[in-house]
Amino acid sequence: MMKHIVMNMNRLPYLVVVILVQTIFPMKNVHALEAIGMIKGEFFENAAPCSLRINIHNAVNGLYFGKTETDLSGSYSFSDMPFGQYYLITHPAGVGVRMPMQWRTENLELNPESPIYTVQQVDGFAVETIFPGDGEKINLENIAPDNQLTFQWKPYSDSADYEIEIYSTDKVQQFHSGRIDKEYFSFNGIFEDGSNFQRRLYRWKLKTFPKGSEWIGTSKPQDIVIDDLGDINIYEGEYIQLEFPKWYEATIKSLDMIHLLDQCYLLEKELMANQVPSLGPLPGEKQSFLYDTNITFAYSGNPIHFGKNHIIENSFPFFVAFHEMGHNFQLGGLPGFAHLLGGEYYSKTAIYNGFCEGFATLASLYITETIDKDSLETSVRLLFEEENRSMREKFVTALRYYEDKGPDRERVTPDVIDGMFIRLGDKYGWKIFPKLFYVFKQNELTDQIYELAGDNDRKRVTILIAALSVATGDDLREEFMNWDFPMHKRYYRRILPLVTKCLSEN
Repeated sequence: MMKHIVMNMNRLPYLVVVILVQTIFPMKNVHALEAIGMIKGEFFENAAPCSLRINIHNAVNGLYFGKTETDLSGSYSFSDMPFGQYYLITHPAGVGVRMPMQWRTENLELNPESPIYTVQQVDGFAVETIFPGDGEKINLENIAPDNQLTFQWKPYSDSADYEIEIYSTDKVQQFHSGRIDKEYFSFNGIFEDGSNFQRRLYRWKLKTFPKGSEWIGTSKPQDIVIDDLGDINIYEGEYIQLEFPKWYEATIKSLDMIHLLDQCYLLEKELMANQVPSLGPLPGEKQSFLYDTNITFAYSGNPIHFGKNHIIENSFPFFVAFHEMGHNFQLGGLPGFAHLLGGEYYSKTAIYNGFCEGFATLASLYITETIDKDSLETSVRLLFEEENRSMREKFVTALRYYEDKGPDRERVTPDVIDGMFIRLGDKYGWKIFPKLFYVFKQNELTDQIYELAGDNDRKRVTILIAALSVATGDDLREEFMNWDFPMHKRYYRRILPLVTKCLSEN
């Protein structure tokens, strides 16, 4: 007995160290201690600091990892990054910002030898396209091998190489110049497949490779209108409205988009507990989609704006359209959803940004999973299936990566949230989600639930976990705790009868 006590006493220093380590570094963060580093740098606009959003992605699988914004000095940083390869890509700091050039780095590696990576400064907006100007009309008869179309741009302020890409919007006709070191390029009108310019819309992009920098800049696509292709037309459905150029009309008709988007609007309304977004300027329930030549991305509202990167011939960005419409329904028609986000948390906290963007994408997943695919035209069905397949693969991979690296709520992304939704939808059926959204409607029951939550972050997330538990008929507390979601156990028990009654009445 005494021998046993002595042996235990001999182990006390070890036990004290373990206790101290676990106190200072909680077990859930042990993985984060294995190998972490930092990526930092400065981004300038015409030799001055600029306000810009910068996203970071895993270079191996392309998964979104997080975002930040430059400060007043143009500086930015990503800290507590697990060792590995990443790339940075710039985005507008505000909706509607027009970016002449979007910049992306080459792959950047964090490892034990280089735990801090300082990205070289780049003067990100120093290049300007000059001719053809955006939307410029070109006479087809004026382009020939002996009368070439000359592309021009304002050169980069430092030494750089360039590359010109010219293509039809469906990418059937393409041409790449290869690296050049001049500020102009003459094109004879013959594409890589031997075809010539036709009476249609083309686009051209300029890539810039500053020498000695990891950044590569790509210009906003510039429209080249070969002859007159008509103005913007309005196409009306029962629930949707399209404002698109004449050149896109053939695609609208071939994909039967008016009828299809009306059908998808009703599915999204079904998902959102039959709530209608309280958004203008169109009256009633109608949702408008607008082609916006000033941007390359897309953003929600009424109308939803689509930039050039999304609108191509013989296709339509259905997943993006349903995602942006999801924002409109959730933020414009469901007060409880805004309560879940807690207002200021949308941009400041990883998990709440994950909810805002992840739930919007759930709208896309729900439509592509539940729509009657046999009723779709073959070309549309193939588009749906391909978009759904690629998105599912992306989100499932994101969740698996999140779990393998050790769940940490500070690293939750919208892709991870959607991976969770896919796992739950596949296991319990996709009709759990329309049932879930009734907890975001405003009524006497939900008012009590929200009032009991107040401004407590853990309680806000607990509402979601309780509602999903009721919708699936399974207690999901342990699963969400394993994903490192904050939860208030006492509050869960208190609101469960209210949540059950709320969802059972609908």
